[in-house]
Amino acid sequence: MKIFKYLIPAAIVIGIIFFISGEKEIASLDRPIPANLSENLREDTRKLPFTGAHNFRDLGGYKTSDGKTVKWGKVYRSDNLHSLTDEDLKYMERLNIKSVVDFRSDEERNEEPDRLTPDMTPILLPIKFEPEGVTENLTRDLTFGNLDSSNLLRDFNIILVKEFTEEYREFFRHIVDNGGEPFLLHCTAGKDRAGFGSAMILTVLGVPREKIIEDYLLTNTYVSDHVDRKLLETELKTFFRADSDNLRKINFVEERYIQAAFDTIDSHWGGMDQYISEGLNLTEEDINKIKDYYLE
Repeated sequence: MKIFKYLIPAAIVIGIIFFISGEKEIASLDRPIPANLSENLREDTRKLPFTGAHNFRDLGGYKTSDGKTVKWGKVYRSDNLHSLTDEDLKYMERLNIKSVVDFRSDEERNEEPDRLTPDMTPILLPIKFEPEGVTENLTRDLTFGNLDSSNLLRDFNIILVKEFTEEYREFFRHIVDNGGEPFLLHCTAGKDRAGFGSAMILTVLGVPREKIIEDYLLTNTYVSDHVDRKLLETELKTFFRADSDNLRKINFVEERYIQAAFDTIDSHWGGMDQYISEGLNLTEEDINKIKDYYLE
């Protein structure tokens, strides 16, 4: 029977997946704190070793156009926090994170609530993307190729600028009002809603555009192994009927996605300065306060 030609390699792959996922977890106290390391070691630990999150990183270390540097240990970005382990939570406490901004929709958050400590304040700013022509089961449409993912994330970045200005305005109001405390922003994959938010933080701080795009694209490096494992699992569960190429596109980012957001800021708002002042409602005093908090 044809099915047997799938079962043997499938069993091998399952064994590999279990072997990888069965690796011993690193104790919280053995995990690095980039801000506590020497400057030449910090970049190597930008991605933080979480067991239950795969795109958790520090936004420190980037140089601004006027020669200052984004402080390490102040601004973090991440993917879903639902699967954090107890050791992960201890690690977050060591990172001294005081607030967690969650851009996931109400449905996403209810299905997979964040694991946080009592000392962390959740800031809920739900953003839901509902592309045209999609049925109720987006995952199924993407898995079996009924929905082409090629331009989906580009379109999402355009919509973030046009339709969700209020959410990002509230996000920046939190940054202005939080007294410079360390905070984390995240969504489900940590690359689209959180990716745009991170790009705007670095923009307001004065980091050059090329560095902002470089940080945006780091997602592809940091989540590659995790995505490969998840795609293998999906192929096995669907007996290799899944459209892996389509799923791979939706799990990574391209420069043209964030560039679409920047282009829309220019066309829809009249430029970045207008978007920051009129859209995000940041005054010169607000911007100086953010820079005082997060630059050195």
